[in-house]
Amino acid sequence: MKYPRQFFRIKASVCAVKAVLLSSTIISSQAWADAPNVIEKEKLKNIEVITITNQRHHIGLENNESYAQGKTTEPDLANWLTSVPGANVNTNGPVTGIAQYRGLYGDRLSATLNGHTIIGAGPNAMDTPLSYSTPLIVDAMTIYRGIAPVSAGINTLGGAIDIKMRKAESNNSDDWQSTGDIQSGIRSNNNAGTLSSVVNLAKGDLAGLFYGNWQAGDSMESGGGDTISPSDFEKRQFGTDLRYFGHASETGFSYHYTDTQDSGTPALPMDIEYIFSHRVNFDGHFMLGNWQANWLLGYLDADHGMTNFLMRTNDDPTKYRRNNASATTTDFKLSLEQSFSYGDLRIGVDGYLAEHDSVITNPNNMMFEVVNFNGVEDNRFGAFIEWQQQFDNTQVQLGLRYKRAQANADKVSTSMAMMQMPSDMDMGMDENMDMNSSMDMDDTMPMPTMSELAIDLRDGFNQADRSVTDNNFDIALSIDTQLNELLSMYIGLGLKNRAPSYQERYLWTPMEATGGLADGNTYIGNINLKSETAQQLDLGLTYQSNNVRFAPHIFYQKIDDYIQGTPLGMDEMSASMMANMMSGDENPLQFNNVDAKLYGVDLDGYVQVNEHLRLSTIVSFVRGERRDIHDNLYRIAPLNGQVNASYSSDEWSTNLAIVFAASTDKVAVTNNEQESAGYGVINVDFQYYLNNQVTLRAGVDNIFDNEYRNHLGGYNRVKGSDITVMNRLPAEGMSAWAEVSYNF
Repeated sequence: MKYPRQFFRIKASVCAVKAVLLSSTIISSQAWADAPNVIEKEKLKNIEVITITNQRHHIGLENNESYAQGKTTEPDLANWLTSVPGANVNTNGPVTGIAQYRGLYGDRLSATLNGHTIIGAGPNAMDTPLSYSTPLIVDAMTIYRGIAPVSAGINTLGGAIDIKMRKAESNNSDDWQSTGDIQSGIRSNNNAGTLSSVVNLAKGDLAGLFYGNWQAGDSMESGGGDTISPSDFEKRQFGTDLRYFGHASETGFSYHYTDTQDSGTPALPMDIEYIFSHRVNFDGHFMLGNWQANWLLGYLDADHGMTNFLMRTNDDPTKYRRNNASATTTDFKLSLEQSFSYGDLRIGVDGYLAEHDSVITNPNNMMFEVVNFNGVEDNRFGAFIEWQQQFDNTQVQLGLRYKRAQANADKVSTSMAMMQMPSDMDMGMDENMDMNSSMDMDDTMPMPTMSELAIDLRDGFNQADRSVTDNNFDIALSIDTQLNELLSMYIGLGLKNRAPSYQERYLWTPMEATGGLADGNTYIGNINLKSETAQQLDLGLTYQSNNVRFAPHIFYQKIDDYIQGTPLGMDEMSASMMANMMSGDENPLQFNNVDAKLYGVDLDGYVQVNEHLRLSTIVSFVRGERRDIHDNLYRIAPLNGQVNASYSSDEWSTNLAIVFAASTDKVAVTNNEQESAGYGVINVDFQYYLNNQVTLRAGVDNIFDNEYRNHLGGYNRVKGSDITVMNRLPAEGMSAWAEVSYNF
């Protein structure tokens, strides 16, 4: 649904927006006392965490540890990660950002909402975990720097992110009282707009929070004047959180609805037609003797449609494709905590049960159908124990987790098995392609038909033993010691494992349903994949005085059985020929186990020049390499960072940011990855506290309208657009934006 631009011209006195000013800080023993709106150390119980907090505008700026920002006109929470050292975003579309941390992304990272595991319906990660929340209802985003503790999630090989969403708050009053926020914002480049509201009602021990959010925008334009099409989006979310507060307990129920409509993903072969999801959560805590028990139970039902013809040009109706995917997830967690003389102890169990289905059809041909994933089960269970103790100036945290992954899939089918010859029912073969091209075959060997290839792949999958169980252990050790008044040191050691994803196991016919890899290659899965095993090391120093902070970390991890696409062998000749026939792919890949390593350095720091002026920086560098052959890992961010100069007073603040990335030729030859050039852009923003209730924010991104391409931005997959197919997508050009918030 499209709204006229006049819809956004709302008077500030009626609908003004809450500014989202974020404080990005490395939490150390000294920083806890200074950082506002940060979860208390006693509750979080971790060594080192980066916390981006959704600051309330009436708090002011004087206590912020460093400057970062998140805009309500940006529909994707993943963009907040660019203010975190070591973190980045793989961008496939405006609402499809995949979190990356130190070169690892996707299922290797644990991304949770209030501790709940979020499993999207899309086999190509169009509905990432962070897409299931919206800026206004975020209280804080926590990213574990270094080795994530075992209690942070089941899959923490690549790190852990948790979104703390706002919950209903009590007021201990005998009368009903209401508080809340209203916010709105606009963005010039793509005529984007947002309108959101949160209301909290409370009386005595009862409280309820209610929210609604609407975001929409047209396609973006690059600095060179090219339209990045389609990058339109429209997204609606609403929900409630109801809570009862007992004497030593709390019980909550929440419901969240997400409705994403026509939203482009130009780096993928299809766009979002719709995503409907219903999420129901229960959570709470209570005392069990001297133990504090924390529990949660969640259910997510997501339905996702995607097409290659509604938002992008497709002149061949025989090649129209619609993919209907669905997923249900039930997740749970129970942990017990108690302090003893020998330290703090936390024990717990957690897990989730997920089921996936995906069927591809052609609306112009009722006979065409490919059952891509059928009744796929991906169930994971874990049990962990974590101990933490303070020894004088040294804090130690040690955790052990056992986890069990059980996977299975029902039989698949395809209408192509009924075909006698390749025809207009094929999977999208280029009409100009010679079916015999790139096939090194004897001229006397008869060319197998599409039907024969489809039957071979289908029967090979259906006759295989598809039930797989992986048993793994994770270990994490973190040591944080205060060397002197100004200097502290961090040492982290980890042994982490990850069982394969369902796409990596059960993708039975060559397709690009790869969890958002977006490299342009078709893949098949491998039921017999082994779990990845990472040996991790992280060393960090933090120098912090009243006016200066400098916190570099160096890291290294050796990953055995890293899951990577590799060229198909002779045993997979049917898949290779099918990939060539379907899409002209001369480099089809299969998920296989290889050996890899990642290493690098990231840092953050600031200098408080005087009472009002602060200079700060974030720098991230990571290299990812294969250990079995001479090649690099795919889609690894090059050296990048930002430098900020921020000025603040009691009533207003401003920030000038230089965002940069180096060029890189360290690309994955196996994935046909392209090199990228470096860039530098300048952003500026301004914030003004009109009064205790109204805050105004405005700014300009890419102020000089530079044409540049982010290495993680993906390749264009859309024919007939301003950008050549398979060229790296450009980033957004100059864009002015404004936000206004009203707090009551």
